[in-house]
Amino acid sequence: MRRLLAALICLIFSGLFPGAGPVYGGLVFKGEVQVAGDYITVSHLADLPQELAQKCGSAPIWSAPPPGEVYTLTQAFLRYRLEELGLADFLEGVELPALIQVRQTGVPLKGEDVAATFRRYVQEHSPYPPNNLNIEVSPLKEVVILPDPQITLAPVPPHNGKLVGDVTLEMVILHQGQPVKRLKVSGMVRLKRLVVCATKPVQAQSIIAPGDVQVVSREVSGNIDDFFISTEQVVGRILARSVGPQEILTTRHLSNQPIIKRGDNVTVVLDQDGMEISTKGVAQEQGYAGKYIRLLNSRSKKEIQGLVLDAKTVKVQL
Repeated sequence: MRRLLAALICLIFSGLFPGAGPVYGGLVFKGEVQVAGDYITVSHLADLPQELAQKCGSAPIWSAPPPGEVYTLTQAFLRYRLEELGLADFLEGVELPALIQVRQTGVPLKGEDVAATFRRYVQEHSPYPPNNLNIEVSPLKEVVILPDPQITLAPVPPHNGKLVGDVTLEMVILHQGQPVKRLKVSGMVRLKRLVVCATKPVQAQSIIAPGDVQVVSREVSGNIDDFFISTEQVVGRILARSVGPQEILTTRHLSNQPIIKRGDNVTVVLDQDGMEISTKGVAQEQGYAGKYIRLLNSRSKKEIQGLVLDAKTVKVQL
């Protein structure tokens, strides 16, 4: 990947320096070079006059070696790369060494530092207690070389504000207060919280009964708004899909079908100051659990409004 990136950058530089102008015959290339970074540039290989350094000093010759390794640039390869960059005139009167050995003096970014920064940012910006968060940070996909270990990692707030589930943070690497590189760090954040789970297998199109569900402490990683924290939120609703024992119920499990249809006969619980009396009624419209519907009292023939408790029961507060 690094070599491919270097090649792409080289293509960008290609042709930018046609007719380099003055001949720098007094230049001497070094036999051994030390670099601190991702690329070997022209300025690494020779001490350039200011004019030439500004013009082509940053042109990449090749990707830099990893820490502890040595790359050897041959005369033929170096001549080829300089000509490819449009610096043929640069070679006039310049004696290239047979070999140039390049060592990496930079240090790799520590994965544990990145992981610690990721965890600290999530814990400090999440609305949930840190002890309720289980954070797993993915390893970096490639080695990041730094000039020295004295750097600061500055996370950028995610655009979507998402800090649970699959989380990606962009981090700016600062060296002496100046940004030197950006990288994206991914991780999985699970939240331990109370959620509604099934107590036993329940088939699709069944109406959820009180004994079908319970509230337990579990780790979740999806959209927090998709989960339920009270059995009252699901009892009386229709399942759109089957659930197994201990399976967490989400909004995707529930059907949008009404549990009471217009014309259904229902039990009407009349509640007055805690005293309840049951009677019969007929639904005048379709009803959903936890919603109010219009009813016709079978005895008085009067229309009343009640709260749907389940597929057969509506409660009226007098």
